Amino acid sequence: MPTIPFSHLTLKLLTGIIIYLVWQLNFVVLLQSGYGIQVAFIESMVNLGILTLTNMTILQIFRYYNPPSSKFWLILSIAAIFAILLPIMAKLIIPVFFTGNTAYTEFLNRSTYVRVNISMIVVEFIIVLNLLWNTLHEELKTGSRRQEMHALAKEAELFKLRQQLQPHFLFNSLNSINAMVVSRPQEARKMIEQLSTFLRATINRKEDEMVPFNEEMEQIDRYLQIEKLRFGHRLNTSINSAETCNNAQLPPLLLQPVVENAIKFGLYDTTEEVTIQINAQ
Repeated sequence: MPTIPFSHLTLKLLTGIIIYLVWQLNFVVLLQSGYGIQVAFIESMVNLGILTLTNMTILQIFRYYNPPSSKFWLILSIAAIFAILLPIMAKLIIPVFFTGNTAYTEFLNRSTYVRVNISMIVVEFIIVLNLLWNTLHEELKTGSRRQEMHALAKEAELFKLRQQLQPHFLFNSLNSINAMVVSRPQEARKMIEQLSTFLRATINRKEDEMVPFNEEMEQIDRYLQIEKLRFGHRLNTSINSAETCNNAQLPPLLLQPVVENAIKFGLYDTTEEVTIQINAQ
């Protein structure tokens, strides 16, 4: 997933630094050209105000509108036209402060081409920077949504698996309890308790988290205890687990289908005793 190298506040600071550097360049060039500190200060401040207003406008537009990549060149073309209008606006405002300074007025007219190019470079840079930031931001949000959808898909798959496993197991357990109620009431009562504990542990289990291996084995042990009451002496189990496995993380319900299939294919078609052995290392 792409990451954004800087925040939106940093984006504002970067564009502000660019405008500040242009203002400094404007001020120094006029001062070095011999037009005096008053002329340099007033013109550079007018240009600074126009560029700052432009920058704020661009930031607000891109805050609520992110143009598609197909319109990239159209946006740059519109920005170029917009950038041409800025020095024209400055050219209309600045002479108001220097009505009697013909030398500066001539300089202002001669430097129009240079001003247009500088304005275009600054505005285009600000727009490209905003486009880059917005694109990365959208990619980041898309990646987050993709991860959420993937997590939901995994949860739905797990839920589907649980729905497939539990009814089959529950119906068989209830049928066995029904058969034992009269002939073996104590075992029927014990089986109801085991079934209740097993179902409660299954319902309370978080579906979006990994579970320790020892918890998964405790749940399998509950399942096997119920099946032992169903099949009696025909079902034997042997569980050998190394202590180093206890804290290993694994998806819930990963092992139960394996054990259930072992019982289904090992006991259903025979009347002999069957041993299900589980070894974990």
